[in-house]
Amino acid sequence: MPRIFTLTACWLVFAATVAFGSAPLVHPNDRIIFAGDSITGQGGNGGDRGWVGLIGSGLKSAMPDANPTLVALGGSGQTVGSWLNIERKSREAAQFLDVKKFDVQAELAQPADVLVIMLGMNDVLSPRQVDSPEGYAKFVEQYRELIGKLRERVHPRVLAIATPTPCTEDPEGPKNVVMDKMVAVLSKLAEEENCVLLPTRAAAWEVLHAGRKLNPEFHITADQVHPNSAGHLAIAAGMLRGLGFEEQAAGFIADATVKTKSPNGLSHEVSILDNGELLSAPHFRIRVYHATGAAQLDLPKGWKLTNYSRIKDGSEFVVQTTGELELVSHLDARVGDAVENIEIPAPWLVGTGNVGWLGWRSGVYDPATGRLPADEIVRTGQGLGGSLKGMELKPGAPVQWRTYVASVNFGGGANPNALDFAGIAYFTGGEVGYGLRWVRSDTERTVNVEVTRMGFAGSTHMELWANGETVYLGDVAKAKEQELTLTLKRGWNRISFKSNFQQWQWQFRIDLKPIEGDALDDLRYSTIPH
Repeated sequence: MPRIFTLTACWLVFAATVAFGSAPLVHPNDRIIFAGDSITGQGGNGGDRGWVGLIGSGLKSAMPDANPTLVALGGSGQTVGSWLNIERKSREAAQFLDVKKFDVQAELAQPADVLVIMLGMNDVLSPRQVDSPEGYAKFVEQYRELIGKLRERVHPRVLAIATPTPCTEDPEGPKNVVMDKMVAVLSKLAEEENCVLLPTRAAAWEVLHAGRKLNPEFHITADQVHPNSAGHLAIAAGMLRGLGFEEQAAGFIADATVKTKSPNGLSHEVSILDNGELLSAPHFRIRVYHATGAAQLDLPKGWKLTNYSRIKDGSEFVVQTTGELELVSHLDARVGDAVENIEIPAPWLVGTGNVGWLGWRSGVYDPATGRLPADEIVRTGQGLGGSLKGMELKPGAPVQWRTYVASVNFGGGANPNALDFAGIAYFTGGEVGYGLRWVRSDTERTVNVEVTRMGFAGSTHMELWANGETVYLGDVAKAKEQELTLTLKRGWNRISFKSNFQQWQWQFRIDLKPIEGDALDDLRYSTIPH
């Protein structure tokens, strides 16, 4: 479920860099080059609906006689560092990225009036970016070098840095926290290098926040990274706004949400509250958005309302659960005759830590050489005790635990069996992840199990246990090749796993599926040890 939104600080950074109402920085017949990653590639390959094409439409709307040349040099997987390699290689030979009609060598051999660089997504997604002062200093050093190399090639009148768009749709998510730090250092870099800072990131948050107040399923991305139609409008708006075309930018912002309004006039957002008491009944914050009137909330039996307040455009509730939940719990919010159904997925107890590349060799994970003392605690449940705060992978390498609830902001959406570690930690290569969930069954039964890798890229290993017995061991991507089952005993059952991360996205589903004739509708779920 989504967390509560606040507009990020990058909007304020932008406002201090470029004044609204300033003269447009683009002339009618400018040649504009966009250098970036797959997001730029999709913008250039998207025709009139891609953000590059939308920028062209916006410029022609502002300047009817305009005939700009728009060149999209976007490459899948490109980071700031890898773009330096592209630039270097393009001095000697042709280089083709995602938009195949453009050769980087030929395009950089011609002058450009405006050069826009938008990078940083893959530095965080892969991840390459180290979350430390030294890591950001290296990022800036490489970005500054790229600016210098491209400036030398095309001699632009205007050189602009576009802030990276969100990675996941939670502004408080670990990857977005790192990206906000990126924006801060890019703001300083733009000032030092006499560049314009374009608020593409802030525009994306603005559109997402406005859309979620109208529809709880509104998105600006297709996969938590690449833009959907609303995301393309947001990127175009942010760039046009930074280049001095406020009227056209405002129009695109409005267009992004024009078709999204909920038919009942209500929308909502839900976030789980981390109060430091992991092994207790979880609390949720629920915001119900509506134009007028205070909302009422119908709670399941045993749930408690612990706080209520009015907020702008709605009401906010804090509720405590019983700790024993359905796979999806249903609540109703009411304003007058309008009713909004709210679904809360059952949570997982998830922990992460890092001991380097223990167990990995040549891209393959060996569970025997990667064995850790914490594995047995998670497998058997013995030693969990009343607190998880002291658990370590090894001395000096703690496991950081939190209660995780599937969310529309992350991979897998609100599927209660989905886990996206981008919503849990800013993980790096070699990360170890643990998960625990207790399942109560009224009868002993055998169920089918499906382990599915989600996302568009990633390599992870998994050990899945049921009551300490191994259900699956191997590459997550290969789990669907096997028919997996487990036995649920009558009463409480412990489902637990260990996952080892290599690169890119880290997300998967663990689904319990009924055998024919069984509905599994009596199952209850908990993050409290039983």
